[in-house]
Amino acid sequence: MRAYWEILRPFNCMMAAAAAIIGLAIAGGLDPGSTALIFLTVFLITGAGNTINDYYDREIDAINRPARAIPSGRISPKEALYYSLALFAVGCLLAGLVNQICLALAAFNSALLFLYARNLKAMPLAGNICVAFLTGSTFLFGGAVAGAAGLLANQVPFLLSFLVSMSREIAKDIEDMAGDRAGGARTLPIMAGERTSAALAAAFALAAVVLGFFAPFGRVYLVIVAVADLFFLLSVLKIARGDATGSQKALKKGMAVALVAFLAAAMLQMNIF
Repeated sequence: MRAYWEILRPFNCMMAAAAAIIGLAIAGGLDPGSTALIFLTVFLITGAGNTINDYYDREIDAINRPARAIPSGRISPKEALYYSLALFAVGCLLAGLVNQICLALAAFNSALLFLYARNLKAMPLAGNICVAFLTGSTFLFGGAVAGAAGLLANQVPFLLSFLVSMSREIAKDIEDMAGDRAGGARTLPIMAGERTSAALAAAFALAAVVLGFFAPFGRVYLVIVAVADLFFLLSVLKIARGDATGSQKALKKGMAVALVAFLAAAMLQMNIF
């Protein structure tokens, strides 16, 4: 059973679910029922996406990450496929209990996660854009509980997450070049070269630094997001030095701090402190 939990990559699922809850808070409130449904929906669909991704990446992972559940033999490819489809179905069912906008977003993102794993990941930039949209859309999903107004309230969190995710995805592609090349993938670093890809990753991270200061969330938010910006700038330094692994780790830490900044903004709007 441990392998079925591990293949979900629960930390990533928790981060995505937390972003959705913050999006819900930014949109105007945390009613217990909607909060629970949003959290479970995002956790399950994110886990389903990670599982189907491992299913289609099993040959590449045998080179890049042989300890993962499928290449290590702890879960068969067939079991992983059925597991992911079940998770997608349950996630969409829960989203439908919230409202039609949430159901539409859940169904669209589920289809996009499947297409990404099967087709888009091997396409230069298309796969990166897909993942960046999916990551940022967790804020939109939480905001969708409040309808169109909630979606608009989450524009900056969505865009900031999109930019950071673009930078991190490109850095990860640089890190995985050997296995991707062996598996026949056509990622951006393989097609355009490591230097060009590193420059683009740095540009997205720098754009995130600039965008962070334009959110209308007040001084507390600005103080915290400045810390996140330090991690984003560190990622630029590391990618410039050829350390793609260090760069994407710095981006991940920076996005975690940015989540705290958005949470603080939401709590202030709700007069929690």
